[in-house]
Amino acid sequence: MHRFYFVLPLLFCSLAGCSTAPLSQEVTAKDLLTVGNHAGLVAHYKLELAKQPDSTEVMLSLAQSYYDYGDVESADFYVKQLKSLVAKQPELYFLSGNIASDSGLFELAVSEYKLAISKGYKGSELYINSGIALTNAGHYQAALEAFNQARLMGHDDITVKNNLAVLYLAQGEFLQAVELLTPVYRQHPDEKRLGFNLAISLFKVGDYREAHRLLSEDYSDEQISALFYSLREEEES
Repeated sequence: MHRFYFVLPLLFCSLAGCSTAPLSQEVTAKDLLTVGNHAGLVAHYKLELAKQPDSTEVMLSLAQSYYDYGDVESADFYVKQLKSLVAKQPELYFLSGNIASDSGLFELAVSEYKLAISKGYKGSELYINSGIALTNAGHYQAALEAFNQARLMGHDDITVKNNLAVLYLAQGEFLQAVELLTPVYRQHPDEKRLGFNLAISLFKVGDYREAHRLLSEDYSDEQISALFYSLREEEES
């Protein structure tokens, strides 16, 4: 069984940027979003929800802020509340799909992404996330179509090609993954996710030396040996 190596966008905040102290009226939600202060956004929208408890827009913003802050359980709680209120925002179903995918519920995630599209969601990131869920669910042709749609919508090439490579790895098309990633990585050598997936692809085609060289920039020999051992075990299982 193939192990998939997705490097999804991570959201970090510094200790200073995660203060939940009361917000001054001069600080807007846009200001907080600009600096990535997701804890501040949670506090902001909780105050707004207390003032407007029937506002599905505010509740959705709160759910998204919880998700961006890494509190998936709280985000899911508000998503379920919104669905019980028959909220129809396409962003709600995109968020619901992301929560399902993060929870390993890939078929549910795909279903939620389809609902988001049917309700008018336009962002190319939906097709990237849908492609990832489809890959994990084993629907490879549909995943390819999703990634291609994201590409047609102008999504950045690094993300598209990295996820296409993961799709090729999942299908055992290792040489194709190498051929796709090599020129992209040469152009963007600082992209660690590309380097990691290229190293895995190189290992799969038997180029252990180059795979080790790529990984040695960020991992110890012991960590690389453990990874290679795991990959060999996977091939033999």
